Amino acid sequence: MVSIKKDVGMASSLRHAIRTYGFFSLYDGLSAQLLRQLTYTSLRFHLYEMGKNQMGDPVDCLHKVIVAGLAGCVAGLVGIPTELVHTRMQVNRALPSEKRWNYQHVFDGLYRVTRDEGWMSLYRGCLLSLVRSCFTTIGQVAAYDQAKEIYMECFKLKHDNTFLHLMSSMTAACICGPIVKPIENLRTLKMVNSRGLIRTFAYMMRFGLRGPFRGMVPYFLRVVPNTIITFLSFEQIRVHFGYYEIEENKS
Repeated sequence: MVSIKKDVGMASSLRHAIRTYGFFSLYDGLSAQLLRQLTYTSLRFHLYEMGKNQMGDPVDCLHKVIVAGLAGCVAGLVGIPTELVHTRMQVNRALPSEKRWNYQHVFDGLYRVTRDEGWMSLYRGCLLSLVRSCFTTIGQVAAYDQAKEIYMECFKLKHDNTFLHLMSSMTAACICGPIVKPIENLRTLKMVNSRGLIRTFAYMMRFGLRGPFRGMVPYFLRVVPNTIITFLSFEQIRVHFGYYEIEENKS
């Protein structure tokens, strides 16, 4: 189990990582993160849009939350193995040398977990990952969709624009962070140790009420730009490559 011996801030953690392991240690787990984005992230967007379209128009806030939650669970199930490898690659350097996994890349990690621990180990922490994925999709995708609708009504906008997308994505990021961070911390601890959920929760709470929210600042520094770039890109892709009904001219 990963052991944190003292409570350190983000700046101290960055200095320690760069000084001890080098600058590129900040990118540990990059291959797993890229594969996860290509599978889990794209899938939850597609499932949400598909589910929302099936419900007709307009879709109220409650139904957006339900569709987003279901989309997050299904996509999360697909993304759990890469998320496990990503988490292990990130914490690998903090472990004693005899306990390190030392995965070369994401596919090496997936292969070695299956070979050494059995394929079921790829789904360690499955419940927490599904809960996290569910709330992340609600906090990002559904919140973005609802925020965009509210802003359009408040500012009397008739069409989408980049400023609307920016404001909506920032709102979604601010909603998602406080909801997901406690689950994120608990999930990370569960994925890197074999203890039960209750003991893992107790370990997380060793810092008191701050425990579930430790690392909130770097989390926001990651989630806010990530969410903004994701939705700005998503909207541009939808505009230029989306599907639109074309009315045929009838003679």
